[in-house]
Amino acid sequence: MKNYKILFFLSIVIFIAGCAITPQVPLKLVQKQELEEVKIDRKSPEEIRKELIRLQNVKPKPYRVAGGDVFTFTVYDNPELSSRGEGTTVTPDGFISLSLAGPVKIGGLTINEATKYIELKLSKFIRNPKIALAPVSIQSANFTILGKVKGPNRYTLSNNARITDAIAMAGGLATGIFNGDSVEIANLRDSYLMRDGKLLPIDFRKALYEGDMLNNIPMMNGDYIYIPSNLNTAVYVLGAVNSPSVIGYKKDLTLLKAVTFAKGMTVEHSERALILRGGVVNPKVYQVNIDDIRDGDAIDFALRPNDIIYIPKGYLSQYNDAVRKIVPTIAAINLLAGPFGGTSNVAVEAGGN
Repeated sequence: MKNYKILFFLSIVIFIAGCAITPQVPLKLVQKQELEEVKIDRKSPEEIRKELIRLQNVKPKPYRVAGGDVFTFTVYDNPELSSRGEGTTVTPDGFISLSLAGPVKIGGLTINEATKYIELKLSKFIRNPKIALAPVSIQSANFTILGKVKGPNRYTLSNNARITDAIAMAGGLATGIFNGDSVEIANLRDSYLMRDGKLLPIDFRKALYEGDMLNNIPMMNGDYIYIPSNLNTAVYVLGAVNSPSVIGYKKDLTLLKAVTFAKGMTVEHSERALILRGGVVNPKVYQVNIDDIRDGDAIDFALRPNDIIYIPKGYLSQYNDAVRKIVPTIAAINLLAGPFGGTSNVAVEAGGN
């Protein structure tokens, strides 16, 4: 009986001690990385070849006079009315000043139309005027090339200029010093040409290094070329964020940190963030549930140099549409950071590895 009392007493002690221990219950389930690679519709090699052939045959739009263009004009049999010196500059609102006729608006006209219109104006003062209107400098027909070229700038478009001519006008590809040798630092694999908001399927390596004329297409007015750097360590944050930005990459940069540098997401953001990896020409695209990461239900996404983060507005079903929207935005940011935009809205995170 005494042994039973001892066992009963020990049982009570163990029970009380067990009740005093608070079980450790995790506040959240085990975090996991939810990463899905999404498929992007890409053109087949044959489709690209057909588009390059079409681009080879595109004809430039008829030139029209614009502000900043410079002309000389000769009035036959009336040399005193002809232009002097280096010519006459068209004003920003499209006018040139002529002897006798005064200000004449030729902005928006072709050269033939402008010639006939000036002759009409002069006919009030002289009989059957005949003039020759010759352009000296055309500022309204130009292209922009930025990135790793020696002279990033906006250039006047010369007749029949092609991609290789555009790069030559910019002084060629930029170089750097590596182990005492001069090396090119331009990343031709991810270089792109944008025309009217559309990314063209140009292979810059073939155009420059292989002399492939199919990829060396004629330039058009308004074309935009961007040559990224092989040494670039930037990360882009675009889409439904309060401040689309370029962020300097460092080793521990994550998706949420990058979005924070872009001043957070807007109220209409989608729960799915897209990360483009490998450049805008031939990217791999991943989607991540950024709301789960923010709520602590998923592991934050580790970024790599040159990643592009795109936060859609609302639900996004067509990922190709996202890629098409990203390219003009990157071009705008790069343009602001170039020689024309002055101070750009660019966030840079200092620090190294």
